[in-house]
Amino acid sequence: MVSLVIKNAKVLLESGIVTGGVAVEDGRICAIAKDSHLPVADNVIDAEAKLLIPGLIDGHAHVHDPNRLDHEDFTSGSMAAAAGGVTTIVDMPLTNQVDTPSAVEEKIRTGNKMSLVDFTFYAGMMNSENVKMIPSMVEEGIAGFKAFTCEPYQTTNGVITKALSEVSEYGGHLTVHCEDQGILDEFGKSLGGDWDAPISHALSRPNLAEELAVRQMVSIVKNTGGHLHVAHITTKEGVSEVERGKLQGTMVTTEVCPHHLVLERDEMNLIGPKSKMNPPLRSKQDRSALWSAILRGTIDITVSDHAPCPPEKKETGNDDIRVAWSGVDGIQMILRVLLSEGISKGRLSLSRLLRVTSRNPARIFGLYPRKGTIRIGADADLVIVDQHREEKIGPEMMLSKCGWTLYEGMTMKGVPEATFVRGTQVFGEGQVTGKAGHGEFLRMGCGNAMEVR
Repeated sequence: MVSLVIKNAKVLLESGIVTGGVAVEDGRICAIAKDSHLPVADNVIDAEAKLLIPGLIDGHAHVHDPNRLDHEDFTSGSMAAAAGGVTTIVDMPLTNQVDTPSAVEEKIRTGNKMSLVDFTFYAGMMNSENVKMIPSMVEEGIAGFKAFTCEPYQTTNGVITKALSEVSEYGGHLTVHCEDQGILDEFGKSLGGDWDAPISHALSRPNLAEELAVRQMVSIVKNTGGHLHVAHITTKEGVSEVERGKLQGTMVTTEVCPHHLVLERDEMNLIGPKSKMNPPLRSKQDRSALWSAILRGTIDITVSDHAPCPPEKKETGNDDIRVAWSGVDGIQMILRVLLSEGISKGRLSLSRLLRVTSRNPARIFGLYPRKGTIRIGADADLVIVDQHREEKIGPEMMLSKCGWTLYEGMTMKGVPEATFVRGTQVFGEGQVTGKAGHGEFLRMGCGNAMEVR
């Protein structure tokens, strides 16, 4: 028996928009048709001519770290995800290493008990000791690995070379946080004791640090093979290095965060310590370059890099910005930002929205076509969106455990109104309707970075 029909929708398919609806059976889409041809169902939802899109896949979010459960956990993080139209979370290690089969098994058990939405996660952080664990991690269903070129988890180019060689053998990918530590050291020293303004954080981490690190990583992957994924690109120079690598046939992809698309460095002193993250906010010119790179397909996916903290870790009362936690919210806001700043302002098409939020991440993480698309046989991960509704953003609407948002006070146009994970509604009418434990662990397959554009 068909369990769910969503009718009277503008259904966003990979081929374009069709008017009608979808039917769901056993958690998967069993029909896409005009309303008059949809089957009888136990539950029928009228989308009221609103947009129906595939659920988002957030490919970089810090939602569950056993050492930081006062920041977020699988339940609170997945509640925020559901309210933001995210139906699959790719969790990234924060401070707790995930680099052994037992650590993977424990995280799977925890997520299966606590998450409302489906999930998978990265292994890392990679270093000279655990790089040899890549084959066993792949066997456990983890094919994404994280490394840093800078502190706090800086590794060597030798380790990165070894890791890329390994992932090339096993069909995984290596994601690298690209900032050159030598540049960060020198620019940090040049500030001396001048750390009393939030913008000092950005001044200590210049564009050059990203440019040099991305160039070096692209050079390494050209020689090793494998799939390099550049984490949270922020600068026009970094974009150029990624684009050069793509044009040379290198398997390199990249991602961008909503905060780097909305805010800029010159606003940091006004916003305060909440605006501190790594990499930092950049210039207006960099922000424009990021939007352009999304349209061209140079930037492959959008991610939240969700990493909030309790308010007292941001507003420390200390004039030294170095003391404040480096990380912001995002998982509940990523779709809202793309709708408001992208779709409604003509910076982004619906086709490109589908690619960067759903289809491309599903391909990179080896989840396509089960995830990331509306088609018969795919999981019924769906979001009803009102493109025209405006919403003022405030802390009262945030479902993150930390209860604040970088976007407070902004009015955004475009609201995810209902979210479904495998045909079960987990969010609607402003309320979480899903239950902890509904989410399921997803084994990563072998992604294909050459098919994401």
